[in-house]
Amino acid sequence: MRQTIEITNVSANAASLMVRTSDWQFRTDETVVFSDEIQPGSCRPWFSIERRELVVPSRAPYRFRFEVAPPADQPPVECRVSIMFEGKDATFAGEAASVPIGARVGVIVYVAVGDVAPELSFKGARVEERNGQPVAVIDVQNTGTAHGRLDGFLTGTDARGQILDVTSASTPILPGETRAIALSVAKQGDPGAPVQAVFPLVVKGKLEWGKSRATELDLRFTR
Repeated sequence: MRQTIEITNVSANAASLMVRTSDWQFRTDETVVFSDEIQPGSCRPWFSIERRELVVPSRAPYRFRFEVAPPADQPPVECRVSIMFEGKDATFAGEAASVPIGARVGVIVYVAVGDVAPELSFKGARVEERNGQPVAVIDVQNTGTAHGRLDGFLTGTDARGQILDVTSASTPILPGETRAIALSVAKQGDPGAPVQAVFPLVVKGKLEWGKSRATELDLRFTR
């Protein structure tokens, strides 16, 4: 498989970048940890990247090519690798001193080898405190062989009788894990107007995942 990643440099200066592959872990607190060392079971040896260093001209795009070549006898598996783009010579000029800093972007690449698919199921619903605010959360388990994401729209009714639009975070749920997925609420018909629901909150509707897969929900969240 051959693919490209398009990088655009919007600054007035050319950007010198270093490029490499990396393994990664997605923690339960939704932070990502990258590893330069090849981890057990890694598919990084299948990846070939165009080059290790490149220069992206000012205010111009660059199409970076990479290739993935799984072994011919590879059993079905979802390969997950990050391609890291890191600034080579970045410096922040403050009022008192110039401090060297480095910015990097990790582009997550998922490759389905053979017949793999997510298999999601709902394991519970509760209210969590996040950033000092109560948030409706659902626990979703993935017993499949590929990552899955939730999609779709739900309708909520809170203790004040407000009719709300409810959406789930599009966080990836990796095979073999159970992940807490937060639900966001907004004024009905106006997704750009988030509101604070007053619990208890009743949520109904359909969430979709995978290929034409969906689950009906009828949940009550109580603090």
